[in-house]
Amino acid sequence: MGFEKIMTCVDFSHDISPKVLAVAGELAQLMKAKILLTYVVERDVPLLISEGIVLPQVELEKFEEMYQILEEKSREKVESMAQELAEEWQVEVKPVVLVGEPFDMILEKGEEEGVDLIVVGSHGKKGIERILLGSVSEKVARKAKCSVLVVR
Repeated sequence: MGFEKIMTCVDFSHDISPKVLAVAGELAQLMKAKILLTYVVERDVPLLISEGIVLPQVELEKFEEMYQILEEKSREKVESMAQELAEEWQVEVKPVVLVGEPFDMILEKGEEEGVDLIVVGSHGKKGIERILLGSVSEKVARKAKCSVLVVR
């Protein structure tokens, strides 16, 4: 079994992202596969409103500006990571930044791109939030139509 396209999902954490990148880089090099280095900017404003925190319209506009800046900075960081990954492992890497619910966006983009494997880190939600919502890696592993590799 070979892989041609590997979606590699990072969260910029210093403990798990380097491991995810190393595993994906090695696999891509061995399989001569292309990597889609993916980061999802999660939007939390609706969560704040659902928690009963009322925000005036002006503040919502500031949140929108903040998310635009966050998306820009995330794109810069993913592009830099993609370049380093490509140079280190001598593989083709396409940087991808998405905005939305992480597991939905990962699954949607994975299907759209026809990826053969999704590589994700096990790091994520903790405590009660994990019990109630599950982690992104768990949801991706359960619902993906392709193989999923969870890096611990």
